[in-house]
Amino acid sequence: HNTNTIQYKHQAINSASRAAAAAAATDESKNLSALIFETQSKIQESGVAGEALDPPHVAQAFLTCRRVYAKQAKTVRAKLAAWKARSSRGLTVDYFGEQAEQLLKKSLYAYDSETLDSAGLPSVAGYRLEMRTQLQNLLETNIEDLFDQQIDNLQNSVLKKFSRQLLTADSLTATAESILEAQSVAMRNAAFAFGTAVENIEVPALSLTKAKAIRVMDAKLTETMTKYPDSPQAKLKRMNAVQKTTNRKRKPASRAIDLGLDLVAMIRPDGFGSLQGFAGYQMGGNSLTVGVANDADDPQVIAQMGGVRPALIRVQPKLRVDVEL
Repeated sequence: HNTNTIQYKHQAINSASRAAAAAAATDESKNLSALIFETQSKIQESGVAGEALDPPHVAQAFLTCRRVYAKQAKTVRAKLAAWKARSSRGLTVDYFGEQAEQLLKKSLYAYDSETLDSAGLPSVAGYRLEMRTQLQNLLETNIEDLFDQQIDNLQNSVLKKFSRQLLTADSLTATAESILEAQSVAMRNAAFAFGTAVENIEVPALSLTKAKAIRVMDAKLTETMTKYPDSPQAKLKRMNAVQKTTNRKRKPASRAIDLGLDLVAMIRPDGFGSLQGFAGYQMGGNSLTVGVANDADDPQVIAQMGGVRPALIRVQPKLRVDVEL
């Protein structure tokens, strides 16, 4: 409904009218009714008969819908760009869920209010709804992407801190029970910290809740704790501790060779991770650590295992040899 289209339609109608009038002038026998009929036929042949020109108030309503959409879309993109810049640096947006809901409601409400007059025009109502749907899709799509990115950033932050706590709790001088207890406390603290932080990220209005994120995080925490003894960080710390011990000055009478057996077992029955626990027992230089996590049916766990369900029971024996010369 722009100016060029209107001019084109006027020109087509005027050309058809002039052609019909010229033909009528050459034949004076044509009466007025025949002239009108021929003019109408010419207009229909030009292809514009079925497209009546919009009245000014209708054209103005179309322009208003387009103008309001452009204004709201510009405001939304500016806000989303600021959030994306922060998320790209591995950070989370403070009170993201609350801010996202406010942006969604405020933008749609402003559009509805400013285009309310267009809702009563049948020829404009469909276009008004189309523009509103585009604005809503712009908001919802970007908010969902930002939600997923916020969850990833939060998971990486919590897992990094949890790994440092596991490393701190590990010590050659501590007993297996004390190490296991310290690691269990670190795991509970990490799960609590993640659950608290993710509450500020969820957007209930778009069904972006914390339930799935917490299940995935619990599985990752369990996996990190299970794999920690074989991690490069743990091996390096034990190696450094052994070297530090062997470099100390000892009396000749302190020569000895100590052997010990450490057994680490992980039981993973069917389930989705609702049950988790660890237990340890030490007898002399030998220790036994058993962990239970019913997450064998968890899709996240199966994906991490390469599409294969984890084994029901996994046992890792370790022979420890301490030589003092």
